[in-house]
Amino acid sequence: MKKTIFFLVGIMMVSSIGFSAEKKSLESSLSSIENQFNELIKKEEAQKESYRQQKAQLEAEVEDLKSKQTSREKLLEKLKVDSEVRWHRDKYKKILNNAETIYKNINKSIAEKEKKIAELDTLLSVMN
Repeated sequence: MKKTIFFLVGIMMVSSIGFSAEKKSLESSLSSIENQFNELIKKEEAQKESYRQQKAQLEAEVEDLKSKQTSREKLLEKLKVDSEVRWHRDKYKKILNNAETIYKNINKSIAEKEKKIAELDTLLSVMN
């Protein structure tokens, strides 16, 4: 009888020690997972902020390019008139051609930046 009681008490002690060890390791693994999750959340927020700043910068650049584009019409009109009337027609025509190429490039860059802004918008909406 003493042997069985001693044996049962021994089994209970071993099982309680084993259970507490499992509980501690489970708690430590849970806290480790929570820490990793929190780090990922922080990194995601930093990435979102980076995307927001990039979007704001692109929008400012697009506004600047559009303002340059609106002044384009006045300049091109003046150059067209000057190339017809002035003595140095060839020089005015070269300037006019250069201005047209520059404004075509401005239009291309506006389109590219608006496309990037749209991509950032969709990316930010997915991340939220």
